[in-house]
Amino acid sequence: MAVGLLTIPMLIAGMGIERFGMLSIAWMIVGYFGVLDMGLGRALTQRVAYKIGSGELHHIKALVLVSLSVVLILGLLSASFVSLFAEKLIYDLFNISTIYLAESLKGVYWVAATIPLVIISTALFGVLEGQQYFGWTALVRAPLNLLMFVAPLIALQWSADLDVIFSSLFWVRSVALIALIIIVYGSLKIMPKPEFSWQETKLLFSFGGWITVSNIISPVMVYFDRFYIASVLSVSVVAFYTTPVDLLVKFLLVPLALVGVMFAVFSTEWSKHPQRVIESYKKSVWIILIIMVPFTLLTILFAKFGLSLWLGSEFAEQSYFITQIIALGLFMNAMAMVPYALVQGIGRADITAKFHLAEMPIFVFLLWFFVDSFGLIGAAYAWTIRVTIDAILLYWYSFRVIKGVKCVI
Repeated sequence: MAVGLLTIPMLIAGMGIERFGMLSIAWMIVGYFGVLDMGLGRALTQRVAYKIGSGELHHIKALVLVSLSVVLILGLLSASFVSLFAEKLIYDLFNISTIYLAESLKGVYWVAATIPLVIISTALFGVLEGQQYFGWTALVRAPLNLLMFVAPLIALQWSADLDVIFSSLFWVRSVALIALIIIVYGSLKIMPKPEFSWQETKLLFSFGGWITVSNIISPVMVYFDRFYIASVLSVSVVAFYTTPVDLLVKFLLVPLALVGVMFAVFSTEWSKHPQRVIESYKKSVWIILIIMVPFTLLTILFAKFGLSLWLGSEFAEQSYFITQIIALGLFMNAMAMVPYALVQGIGRADITAKFHLAEMPIFVFLLWFFVDSFGLIGAAYAWTIRVTIDAILLYWYSFRVIKGVKCVI
């Protein structure tokens, strides 16, 4: 978050508002395709953790090898898809100034090349988290998150062209992937020889299939507003929306780190110690509440002042109210993370997927209605209402799970 505070003003100043708008969309595309791994990253965490908890270590290597083969193919297909439609994306979908069209197209090809690296990395992170090697994942994620901001700034010293800027994202992801391969290889050396099981593979892909539904729909609901703004309004105003959103989302790294740990714990303990899972769940909810309440209040109170200091009064005037609304939405989003981890950790990825399927048409309607009625600010209203609905549904189902455990005990 602190890195974003320092680098984003310099990126906007060096690139210009429209180029930076394209960079924010590139970050989004890379992030979105990172979850198009058939849910195998999340599924690997759940199944590896479950196998460790039940003592069935002989299945782990086989699950990892099968998953990596699949995500490699998916990564290459995704890259081909983006490359194939790159021209349509740049020339037809986005409202980009003519002078930036050529470099934007070259930049999209770099983004396409980055996608396989991201998808494979997601699966490898899943393997490490399933083994609860959170120190190793943090060792890779921390510099990776840092360099996603810093690398474009370094590239900017040579050129402000988007193809040069976007290429820096490719090289950062390449180094991160190499590091992950080395770490995962070392962690699996102590495991027994692989023993393939059709039943285990079926369970992995069944869980991953439902995760895929969520992974496709959830990021669409997170990022569709940006595409909608760029298409209906203009790419030039995207930055007024995405800059505060991207900055605030970085603060969620703290609750996300906690929930990543708890997902592995829920998956490991659920089969033998469900009461421990419920106790951990309640503690986690309180911890995130304590973290998010002061953050949300401070953001709402000082949004305009902070943005003025950071990006200037003109930018602040356009973005401060959006920032306040998004802060409320992020509070609800953060509070929903623990029940989300619980529901998936106990093996019910189908429930979260069904919730997302139900929410998608509601969000599209909300986005159309509020943007049409209120312009750029309307997108913030629509997103905040959607994540609030999601939180309510997840807490409702989690309450049913807790009630069921107490009845059994």
